[in-house]
Amino acid sequence: MSGFATVSRPGPLRAVIVGAGFMGRNWAREIARQADTELVGWVDLDEAALREAAKEAGPDAAGNVTLGTDLTALLAELDPDIVFNSSPPAAHRSVTASALEHGCAVLSEKPMAMTLAEARELVAVSERTGRLLAVTQDRRQLSGTRALIAAARRLAPLTRLEIDFRLPHRAGPYVHLWDEPLLREMAIHLFDAARAVTGADAQSVFCNAYQTPWSWYPGNDSAEALFQMDDGLHFAFTGCWTARSDFTSWTGRWYLEGANGSVAWDGLSAPVLTPAREEGEPEPASETLPVAPQSPEFPGLAEVLAGFVHALRTGEAPDGECHDNLRSLAMVEAAVASAQYGQVVIVEN
Repeated sequence: MSGFATVSRPGPLRAVIVGAGFMGRNWAREIARQADTELVGWVDLDEAALREAAKEAGPDAAGNVTLGTDLTALLAELDPDIVFNSSPPAAHRSVTASALEHGCAVLSEKPMAMTLAEARELVAVSERTGRLLAVTQDRRQLSGTRALIAAARRLAPLTRLEIDFRLPHRAGPYVHLWDEPLLREMAIHLFDAARAVTGADAQSVFCNAYQTPWSWYPGNDSAEALFQMDDGLHFAFTGCWTARSDFTSWTGRWYLEGANGSVAWDGLSAPVLTPAREEGEPEPASETLPVAPQSPEFPGLAEVLAGFVHALRTGEAPDGECHDNLRSLAMVEAAVASAQYGQVVIVEN
């Protein structure tokens, strides 16, 4: 990746949020909690929704924040260090490009852009302006995920990863416009986490996507994808956003296998590692892996913000940095293409 500008001046980093929805409100509260960030501006095209969001965030988070509907004008007025792009995905490209061109670092919600080609354009803008662009991939920051990363080293070489994701979720209106709502909206979280845990990138994928008879989505709400990863690792993903029973966590249910055993994780509690054994040998004792406590409100979000701020202070690339995140978005795009054409698709890297 190319280098990016750091912020050396003293005092908290000045932040502007774009978007008054669910994530914008969460970011307002998180920015207020961390000593090295302060919220100075908040933008949304819907002025009424923006005022309601600021009211809900409370005076500690948004009491002295400038509200507006014009991003360009607000950036010129406030000259922030960071823009949090929590706008709807269709607006990610224009909002991020505007912020980068103004000289701001950008922490964007996923997806970076609606297509891989548009995301590559944003990476080029980041390189040209010398400003950091990263995507919020909070599953990487979960204590359970960190424990899996350590476990993967003990199990290596890795052979198989399975992630099962099943929830009856009714996503926002924009998701209902997509042909593949599960793959485009949700799957990147788990694809990206799979890359983080295994250290492997995807080479190819075969994906089958479909719609359950009771679905409330016009597009496909379910998918099964088999990725061929680096070093012979097989990654099987199964997902359903209209599940009727046996619900998983928002991080899914994981099983990772290697030459030295396996590890299972329900996405909520501590992962459990089981050492390898030969046929006929007694089953070895399983080991519950240590995990650090995290905020129960939105685990991982504080760590994402702290990592982004650390990057701007030191020049060290954070998790979700745009060049790396292209590889996770490429997995989504390849899975969608495979589902559409019914054949194996090469993943761009």
